[in-house]
Amino acid sequence: MQQIDLNAEIARLRQLGSDFEDLHSEIRSLTLTPGTNARQQLTSKIVATHELVQRAMERLGALDGSQYTAVPGSRPSLEALASVVSAASIAASDLACALETNPLEGAAFPGPPTDEAAVRQARHAEAVPAMAGHLADAAHQLDLAHTGCYYLASGITRDLKQHAEQNQNQAIPPPKITDSQYAVLARLSAGGGIRYVISRYGVLKAIDKDRATVNVATLNALIKRELVGVDTTTSLHQGQRLQVTAKGHRALAHHNPSTSVTQAAAVTPPATKQAAGRTR
Repeated sequence: MQQIDLNAEIARLRQLGSDFEDLHSEIRSLTLTPGTNARQQLTSKIVATHELVQRAMERLGALDGSQYTAVPGSRPSLEALASVVSAASIAASDLACALETNPLEGAAFPGPPTDEAAVRQARHAEAVPAMAGHLADAAHQLDLAHTGCYYLASGITRDLKQHAEQNQNQAIPPPKITDSQYAVLARLSAGGGIRYVISRYGVLKAIDKDRATVNVATLNALIKRELVGVDTTTSLHQGQRLQVTAKGHRALAHHNPSTSVTQAAAVTPPATKQAAGRTR
């Protein structure tokens, strides 16, 4: 696996996208006069397009087989870059078709005398819309290529960031929890819960999805450690949803509770009538 500077590759893709965009604008604004002038203009654009195709293939060659291929999401990105090569190549082909359509001056085969001016006018009249169509097709493909490069630069940046965060999270030891905290997390992970206050007394209560009471002190410790998340978009009087966070699930997965705690988590006491009535 080849080690390359991925940040430099991202910068090169952005520059390539900018160059595709510039060429796209040039093609859109191109006005062709059939004949030698059109040939010269089209020739320079075809050469410029092929140069961009080569640069796109170089970027594909650099990324393919590099350390980037180990990053989740790299396969769609490489396929997208290959599509950029394809779009740019089709653009070059469209420009070549315009070149082919362009009527060049020269002597015809020997034959009966003809009105050369009328023939020239007819050939030009037929060629102008045909060349314009090929130019429009080429501009469309170049637009796809420039959009693809910008999309890739952003996508690779995002992939690398997410991959780094995932590796960092995996390197951090899972949170250590007590058996009582494990029991609460296990119950809430099965479907969440609700915390609320009893209006008459202002006492904070919490229940799981089966309406079994959850120890508030233990719950508060889990919330403080970000092992349980709280939906604060509603008030405590209405009831706030409780959900185990990703960090909480990691703690659950790595904790080895005692047998008694496992059994206690499986069989939970019924909620009080007051708690049940509160969540209706």
